[in-house]
Amino acid sequence: MKMKKKIIGVLCLTLVLSLTACFSKKEEKQGSSDKASQNSANTATVVVKDMKGEVTIPAEPKRIVDVAGLTEELLLLNMNVIASANTSMFDGVSVPEHLKQSFAEHNIEVVGNYSGASSTGDLNLEKIAELKPDLIIMNIRHDKVYEQLKNIAPTVMINDDISYVNWRGRFKQLGQWFNKTNDVEKWLSDYDSKAAGLSAKIKEMVGDKTFAVLEANSVHFGSYYVYRTGGPGELIYDELKLTPSAGVPENVWGEVVDAEYFSLIDADHIFFFSDDGTAGDTGKLAAWKNLKAVQAGNVHFGKNEKQYNMAYTATGKALYLEKLANAILNRGNVE
Repeated sequence: MKMKKKIIGVLCLTLVLSLTACFSKKEEKQGSSDKASQNSANTATVVVKDMKGEVTIPAEPKRIVDVAGLTEELLLLNMNVIASANTSMFDGVSVPEHLKQSFAEHNIEVVGNYSGASSTGDLNLEKIAELKPDLIIMNIRHDKVYEQLKNIAPTVMINDDISYVNWRGRFKQLGQWFNKTNDVEKWLSDYDSKAAGLSAKIKEMVGDKTFAVLEANSVHFGSYYVYRTGGPGELIYDELKLTPSAGVPENVWGEVVDAEYFSLIDADHIFFFSDDGTAGDTGKLAAWKNLKAVQAGNVHFGKNEKQYNMAYTATGKALYLEKLANAILNRGNVE
């Protein structure tokens, strides 16, 4: 009887050990399968079209270096940006105020300037290589180092010139590349709804009053930009749907003019941008004093640095749109 119990015990133990071994092998096999699937997902690629043609890039990049000025849009799409050239269009070096928190939260390193504004060189290629990116996004401005960037990581060039007017097209192209078209369309729809709401408030207040957007040239006194489709001009006329005054050019980024041109501008409201956010010496000119908006006290002053850094990219535009609208609604300046 004792012998029988021993035999049964040995058989049970053998069965338990066999089952344990089977489950262990199954779990090991499943673990290997899961790891293989994960590795496959990490190395999956897609072929996309860019300014150069067709390029093979990671389907889900984890270490993006953006030197195209698209960091705002990439972050809106929850992409993993490790380094950026989205520095100031004003000085080419500093991180714009509205991006500082995002750069800090995502530990984004600075590797140059995307707009050509930097006086210390555009891109730090050595630093980009050290960061070991799995994708680099660039624009045509850096075409001279395209081959060098390609040698570091797969590189795509956004389909845009260097005017930065086609910000919607750039954003949509990112959506196509990374299978996030719906996310882009949702953001743009919300943005347009916001603009429409602000436009309605302004028109309720000012009716059909006309607007002009001017900028004092930072380098040459007596030279000015009159904006139309570019930057703040796009926000005022195309997003807020406000009426351009006589003297505002049509269908162009803007025009460079001198003070004599002021006599052609018959705006009820003027947005005037300068380095220090005042009229400065322009305010001493008779041509300035004779402007209808100046005489009526309807000039809204703003600083060049802010409009350069906020009026050309998605997040910046959404924030700056409110600042421009509030300047009108509050009869004040652009904060």
